Amino acid sequence: MGTQRWQAYVVLGIGVSAVSWAAILVREAQAPALVIAAYRLVLAALPVGALALYQQRRKPEPVSRATIGPLVLSGALLAAHFGFWIASLQRTSVVTAVVLMAMQPLIVGLFSPLLLREPVARRIWFALAVALAGTATMTVAHIEEGLGTITGDLFAVLGGFFAACYLMVGRSMRPGTSWLRYVGVVYPVAAIVLFASVLIARDPLTGYSTKTLVMIALMALGPQLIGHSSINWALGFLPVMIVAMSILVEPVGATILAALILNERPSPAELAGGVLVLIGVYLALRPEREESLLTELPAAELAVD
Repeated sequence: MGTQRWQAYVVLGIGVSAVSWAAILVREAQAPALVIAAYRLVLAALPVGALALYQQRRKPEPVSRATIGPLVLSGALLAAHFGFWIASLQRTSVVTAVVLMAMQPLIVGLFSPLLLREPVARRIWFALAVALAGTATMTVAHIEEGLGTITGDLFAVLGGFFAACYLMVGRSMRPGTSWLRYVGVVYPVAAIVLFASVLIARDPLTGYSTKTLVMIALMALGPQLIGHSSINWALGFLPVMIVAMSILVEPVGATILAALILNERPSPAELAGGVLVLIGVYLALRPEREESLLTELPAAELAVD
């Protein structure tokens, strides 16, 4: 049973490792945020959408408003997450954008009692205060740099909020919906929403460099098809707080990659604020994490969809 449970943690670890590359790839792509997000989701939606249709023909799953509605909502939330988060990466540093995104477990902790009926310990309020202090520290460090970076920080927070909502909807759907059905609907919906946003914003769809197109293709392959798909698979077997907590690994990986590849060194204020955010998230999730790790999941739940 323990071995089977760890399969979910291994898949989750692979997913978080893959999404850690997203920030670097976004910074290397020279295109509007909505264009990057739209092409990323289009390229990812094509294979999973085709596979989902094939699975539906071989092994039909019931289609109803009770299932399609949340799937469409999840796709819209994913589109909003990518739109704001990629925009944040173009307006602030990698470490700031990624660490502010790491507040999404706190958002999950605050709203999961209402949406998923999961109790939250009282100490989460103290943890929230610590994390918000870290957010304020990181934002104050950018005041002298102009409105652009503050806007980037705000976009990162919004990206984290929509990501948290996306995780909670996914957690509510995945136990009763196959992984392929889930991503096969959510990714195409997100692609449609983002493509419509590009048309509304009147961003050009062509004329980008080969390097930019390669970076977007790598985003679709790594962070999306491997990263997000692995995380979505894990949502079917692990508590949403454990999955949300995995985001703590992403800032570490993204910061290391930014330093090595982009030569982007975090400032002392960013480091201090980032540490406070991570401490706050850790304090909020530690009780739930310990409880979840001590709880054995039924072996049947880890059967492959």
